[in-house]
Amino acid sequence: MKLKNLSFLVLFILVSCTGTKKMTKRALAFEQQGMYTEAANYFLEALRRKSTNIDAAMGLKRTGQLVLDDLLAAFFKSHTSKAYKTSVYTYLKAENYKSSAAVFKVSLEVPSYYPGYYKEDLAFYLAAIYDDAMSCLDKEEFDKGLSYLDEILRLDAAYKDVAELKTYARLEPVYRKANLALETKKFRSAYYLFGKTISYKDSDELKAYALKEAQYPIAMLPFENATTTANIHKSFESQFLNLFVKDKNPFIKIIDRVHIETVLNEQELGLSGLVDSQTAAKAGDLFGAKALLVGRLVSYDAKFSVPKATKKKGWESYKQKKYNAATKEYDLVTKYSKVKYNLFQGISYVNLTIEYKLISTETGEILATNLFTDKREDNVRYIEFDGNTKNLVSGTWVSSQTDSESDRKNTGYKDRKNIQGLLKANKNLRSKADLMSIALKNVSAKAVSEINSYNPEEN
Repeated sequence: MKLKNLSFLVLFILVSCTGTKKMTKRALAFEQQGMYTEAANYFLEALRRKSTNIDAAMGLKRTGQLVLDDLLAAFFKSHTSKAYKTSVYTYLKAENYKSSAAVFKVSLEVPSYYPGYYKEDLAFYLAAIYDDAMSCLDKEEFDKGLSYLDEILRLDAAYKDVAELKTYARLEPVYRKANLALETKKFRSAYYLFGKTISYKDSDELKAYALKEAQYPIAMLPFENATTTANIHKSFESQFLNLFVKDKNPFIKIIDRVHIETVLNEQELGLSGLVDSQTAAKAGDLFGAKALLVGRLVSYDAKFSVPKATKKKGWESYKQKKYNAATKEYDLVTKYSKVKYNLFQGISYVNLTIEYKLISTETGEILATNLFTDKREDNVRYIEFDGNTKNLVSGTWVSSQTDSESDRKNTGYKDRKNIQGLLKANKNLRSKADLMSIALKNVSAKAVSEINSYNPEEN
């Protein structure tokens, strides 16, 4: 392994050296033709491949200075003509080029008075785009103003009050949109929008107010059981409650079940899925709810068949020595004995349907309703054999004592693979309770998702 790694390292060094030498050779050819920009680029590439390439470093010193001088000349021209934006970005380009050479310890020279010129031009340019930004903000052109403020911050992160102005330009449009949502009673939208402007002006207080107004108290009434299986609907209710708690919808408030049942008993009020406008309104007053949630387990069918064994005939192979007169040696030959094994098969399934209704306590109108069905099935099919499982093959035979022409051994690859698969197959059949829990969770999740997505502000 060490030798392999060493060989790879040597190969990598050879490739790198070949590459850097080739780049240097090309650079020198361009330099001889007076194409110093192209030459400088190749010298840089040669140094990237091998930073200790002395010839490339010396070449970059020569040609890179010429490239930098051209950039500085362009900068000075912009400076004298007061083209401040061009001046600023040309100087920064020159500084970046100087830095790229400095990475390889190649020092390029910039006249000492140029940084002063740059500072002067930068001050003029920043003042101009600051005025542009302020003009945009005055006109409430927030996106355009943000682009100016971002540019200022890239050039000078501490310039005047730009950081504060950027906060204003970014948050003010959202804050106004949130307030508009409040005015139009779109409290849920307002809540989320104020969540994007936390700590800005009075956003925190307005977010809390929006949440209070957006909350939708729901009284979850005792669910009905339309099946013949006693108390099975209790699991349905539990799934609903658990999912509401888990989802943490900020707007849905499920009223305490114990309180509901106590009130129902005290008022002798029987509520079911058949709720009219009058009883819904009364329930709304009693529970302080805007809607009633009723549920019903419509149907439930389940089966669990314990895996049962069926006796099967088969063969078990074994090795036996047989004398070979021709070679005068003993050969190992495969023989088969007649055996029996057990094939187990079992099935378990659950099929259920649930229904929910969300009913307005103001009008008795059904706000949302749906039926959901789920079927879950599990089955097992496996073999148990008391002998050597690796040598078991399927087949048939007439008598365990005598051979018959109708005896068959299934020794083909697929047959053997099938038998071995059944010997190693899963033997644990899922219970009805387990499958029911999965099915109930699935249908309940769909129903709760629909209820959570119901938005009274859009209906």
